[in-house]
Amino acid sequence: MEASIKVTPHMPDNFNKFTGHVAPLDESCTAQLQTIHPLKQSEINYDQHRQNLKLQMLRNREGLAAPLKLTMELKSMSKVGHLPFLPSTNVGRDVLTGRDELLDFTDVFNVEENTEILRQPHAVMEKHLGIL
Repeated sequence: MEASIKVTPHMPDNFNKFTGHVAPLDESCTAQLQTIHPLKQSEINYDQHRQNLKLQMLRNREGLAAPLKLTMELKSMSKVGHLPFLPSTNVGRDVLTGRDELLDFTDVFNVEENTEILRQPHAVMEKHLGIL
């Protein structure tokens, strides 16, 4: 009977020997194992980047006053208050940004910020005012 050939596994000295297209460059193993796909950051900043491009085009076309006015309106819409136990729908902000005519993932699937749970108004107001 022939002697079996045993292959010993070869472990790299460190994780920097990864030769893929998304090669991690950090020296620590945990940072290399938790690499983030390059498009993830792009997707996170997509809406802000698109809004900045729209404001830049508006500035080039109509001058500085138009994007400044739109930005001030968006800022004032974000400061509009409501009672703490009522969920905010941000309709004014959606109208100013043009998202009121858009149907996307967050409209179809209920995300945490859009839950339809009505809390007890008296308990929430007492906690908000510090009466407890």
